[in-house]
Amino acid sequence: MNPATAFRQSRGFTIVELVTTIVILGIVAAIASPRFFNTSPFETAGFAAEVRAGLRHAQATAMASGCDIRAGIASATFVLQRWSGGAGCNDHAGTLQTLKRPGGGDYSAAAPSNVAVGSAALYFDSMGRPRDADTGTLLATALSIPVGSDTIVITPETGLVR
Repeated sequence: MNPATAFRQSRGFTIVELVTTIVILGIVAAIASPRFFNTSPFETAGFAAEVRAGLRHAQATAMASGCDIRAGIASATFVLQRWSGGAGCNDHAGTLQTLKRPGGGDYSAAAPSNVAVGSAALYFDSMGRPRDADTGTLLATALSIPVGSDTIVITPETGLVR
């Protein structure tokens, strides 16, 4: 047999091989693409990081200004506020005003629609200690706030947010 003839006969793939390869690639794509395009873990981590940063900012602002700073975390929102009116910034009979972010805009955020968030209401006093927003008492135990699969923990007495 002539080598040129043998080469011409063995070039390319058969239609069965091509169809089989395309079917296998389609199955792999159908299984892998939902996992590849799932952004839920990133949304959860991003919102948890934003809440942690906000709580740290609230503590630092309370210590720097000497004013109580309230952090409200609900199932769909996170907001930092300070009291105004009344006898001063620590008069809880005054009205709550949303803090401004250092770069501008209100210090509030909405949780992504697919992220479940626990509820908590606390404020940091002028010494940076976390207090219960309803009773005003210092936190006796660590406060754990679930954010999706993550958990934010606020340590009593020191106010460490982790």
